[in-house]
Amino acid sequence: FQAVQRNAVPVEHAAEFGQLPVQFAGRIIPMNTFSAELLRKIHKNNKIGRLNSDQFLLGILTMPQMWMQVPFIANSNEEVAKMFQLPEQHFAYAQVFDPKGNYKLLARVNEAYHKPESQRNEFDKDIIKLDEKINILFLLLNHKLLTLFPKADAPNDTWYAPGDDLSGIPEEDSLFISRSLPLYLSEVNRSLESGDWQQPNTILDSIAAFQQKADQAGHINPKKIRTEIRYNKQNIFSKTRTGYFALGLLLLMTAFLRLFKEAMWTNILSKVLVWGIFLVFLYHVYGMAMRWYISGYAPWSNSYETMVYVAWATILAGLIFGRKSDLTLATATIFGGIILFVSGLNWMEPQITTLVPVLKSPWLMFHVAVTVAAYGFFGISLLLGLSNLLILSVAKKETAMLHVRELSIINNMSLLVGLALMTIGTFLGGIWANESWGRYWSWDPKETWALITVVVYSVVTHIHLVRKLNNDWFFNLASVMAFASVLMTFWGVNYLLSGLHSYGENEGVSEVFVYLYAILFGVIVLALVSYRGYKKFKSQGSTSNFY
Repeated sequence: FQAVQRNAVPVEHAAEFGQLPVQFAGRIIPMNTFSAELLRKIHKNNKIGRLNSDQFLLGILTMPQMWMQVPFIANSNEEVAKMFQLPEQHFAYAQVFDPKGNYKLLARVNEAYHKPESQRNEFDKDIIKLDEKINILFLLLNHKLLTLFPKADAPNDTWYAPGDDLSGIPEEDSLFISRSLPLYLSEVNRSLESGDWQQPNTILDSIAAFQQKADQAGHINPKKIRTEIRYNKQNIFSKTRTGYFALGLLLLMTAFLRLFKEAMWTNILSKVLVWGIFLVFLYHVYGMAMRWYISGYAPWSNSYETMVYVAWATILAGLIFGRKSDLTLATATIFGGIILFVSGLNWMEPQITTLVPVLKSPWLMFHVAVTVAAYGFFGISLLLGLSNLLILSVAKKETAMLHVRELSIINNMSLLVGLALMTIGTFLGGIWANESWGRYWSWDPKETWALITVVVYSVVTHIHLVRKLNNDWFFNLASVMAFASVLMTFWGVNYLLSGLHSYGENEGVSEVFVYLYAILFGVIVLALVSYRGYKKFKSQGSTSNFY
């Protein structure tokens, strides 16, 4: 591994290579995006050692024999590793072939593919994923994956890779397509020794010129290519996540200090932190706008984008209701950071993709935007409910009930806004379903759980009509427990159930259950402790009905 790092292509030239347009997965993207997606797919990381994705890709292409010995292919299944005598976490491309060149995984891969998808176990799924990674590398090493060259008169905007069958292309063009990339790679090897990168840069320029000349349909948009590279390098949502965590925690500590003692410095610090959160929020908006411009559609069309949008909606709700309570904005900001943290986990796929026709409907855009915004307001209510239960658990002064009452009123307002949005979003979903499939409702799991969520939050917002349950403690506990229906609607249906809205189970999703059980246990303990605190305040006559 140290050998490939010593012989790495300089960052500056790798960046030049990263600007080349390439057709991949139905989009014209910069090579920088292609290399990043390739590295995430195979290595499950954005970097490999000190090398960025462009250096990684150029390294494999220029020094394939050396890279075949480097253990960079990620493997999460211990059983697969033991069966084929592979390292547990990362293995080398050469390790899946025996001394005679036979593919070790072939028999088990064929066996897994012959099973119906519903009957495949964890081993089958993981070995298929590994086989996919090996095949990607095989195509890359044989120059069949880099579709760099458009054909001038192709009816379907076909692009070609140097290793493709070029028999239907004019001889002059086919010679350029087949020889330019190997020539470029050989010049890169020479430049690694000489340090002079003029010749590789010249060949890159000639490839770019060929692309522009052959792209008669005008699909190559230099401005979009530059914007996408800038988006990739800025890593916006990782930075906003850090900003939300840091500012949210500081504001939370300041808000708790102000609950017990007012001071001028805490007021000033609070205002500074609120403005800081607003600036990070604007940066978040900027990142979503860039993604919208690059993709050409609203950035809430897959699991990753939806998580980013939920975080945005949560912070927006916090800014709206946080004008009267710093604690509201602080908890919303931390929750937004947590959502962005989850969106950055390995089992989330952040790549920008093309949409199938049914997902291009404007009704879908409105449906998702309104429904997911509701999740943000429900998230605010969850956090306010937890904050109130925590105050009831630890507070000793009777004035604490005034803060609980204030936050409960904000909590109820957030619930009502969320319920209205969720109801409207469900109706919009029915309109989209009728436009796409000719029926408004089919009791698909997503539709059913959306209705359940509306019913659950309708009960919570009307629970005060039951006299014995008309109190701050039960209302806040109900607003916390109701969020389980949101988790099931948004996350459970998408990953655990089958249906029109299912993404299929992603790698790592099952591990989330451990955290959910731990959180549920913590909520139960908090509920019991806070009830004791509530009973104490009630005996002192400092509580009242919620309405």
